[in-house]
Amino acid sequence: MTDNDPPENAEVTANEGTGIGSELSSTVAKLGAGEKLAVLGAAGVMVVWLLFDLLIDEYGIGEPSFILAGLVVGAAYFHHNRGSADWSVDYVTVVKVAGIFLGLLGAWTVVEQLRADLFDRDATSIIGALGYYAGTIASGIGAWQLKRG
Repeated sequence: MTDNDPPENAEVTANEGTGIGSELSSTVAKLGAGEKLAVLGAAGVMVVWLLFDLLIDEYGIGEPSFILAGLVVGAAYFHHNRGSADWSVDYVTVVKVAGIFLGLLGAWTVVEQLRADLFDRDATSIIGALGYYAGTIASGIGAWQLKRG
């Protein structure tokens, strides 16, 4: 037995190419350019909310942004993996409306916080704010680029 051989009692826990990671990567691979920008921007907003608002409690972005971002990401996931033929509203309309509102909310927050004291705070709040701005505006631009198909 060499050093590279696996031990005889080792268990095989998962096959390669299965699981949630491969399902998410295959979903991202199915996205178009504008759709990918909208979904990845919204996912970035969710990460910023989770990290900076929930865990660190440094920069609060509020629940409307998180709900809109979750709607964009969830709609894309379910459309590409489960189908959306029985939805009462077209998939493109859902992503377009939620993504554009998310982008407008982010742009409005940029303007409001530039007038306020955002850059007088600590570095963690500034990093959280910049991540939020980038995610929301990217999601809005990506949603604006979506075409009916």
